[in-house]
Amino acid sequence: MDAVVLRPGEGESLFNGRIVIKADFDQLCITESHFDSARDGASPHFHRQHADSFYVLEGGLAVLVVDEEKLLSANAFASAPPEVVHGFRTTSPARFLNFHTPDGGFAGNLQARDRGEPGGFDSFDAVAGSGPPGADSVFLGPGEGERLEGNTRIATIKVGREELALIEFELEPGFVGPDPHSHDDHIDSFYVLDGEPEFFVGGETFRLGSGSFVAAPIGAVHAFSNPGPDRARLLNIHAPSVGFHEWLRTVS
Repeated sequence: MDAVVLRPGEGESLFNGRIVIKADFDQLCITESHFDSARDGASPHFHRQHADSFYVLEGGLAVLVVDEEKLLSANAFASAPPEVVHGFRTTSPARFLNFHTPDGGFAGNLQARDRGEPGGFDSFDAVAGSGPPGADSVFLGPGEGERLEGNTRIATIKVGREELALIEFELEPGFVGPDPHSHDDHIDSFYVLDGEPEFFVGGETFRLGSGSFVAAPIGAVHAFSNPGPDRARLLNIHAPSVGFHEWLRTVS
């Protein structure tokens, strides 16, 4: 598969631009949603075979897990493991990322519904408070998570599960990053939050600003850095994790 490089707003636009698919892989679906007001998103449901996670970019999101609803502001994160009942709504105009790991048919469901077809995927309606406890669920406010400091970067683990490792990186000017490399067992992708980090992917080098997205599928050579002069902040998504979050602890 080819690498993905998307500038702000680019991707597969659905529902008149309200949802944009950034990544559509078997292992990972990432969508960027734009809600122009406080409104319902998804009523309580669960997935049998995949985790469902959210990162708020702007505005407010209320995420229900089992029977508890948490209010999330910009840069907050939530994750519901398989089998755990969850749902969400916006509390104001909002923009957020939604990660399904693995995809579980979510991208195909959105595409079918956008065409006016019934759709359907690994999702089952439920009653709030039902099902297993959400002991492995994650609710993190802005800046929260397992913080790992290096000389020129801070890596904050938002979630580390078999299906997904999601890391928020803060990169100082001059951060060199890893040498060009590839993975033979997972997707490595990036969403730029602030600054203009540099990416090498698909044999080319790109300086990309806030709202940009890069995905390196299995076998794609890639690297990232921050030549400066300003700090940069990005999300790094490994799906599945294949131990990436554990490896990161050993080198920090």
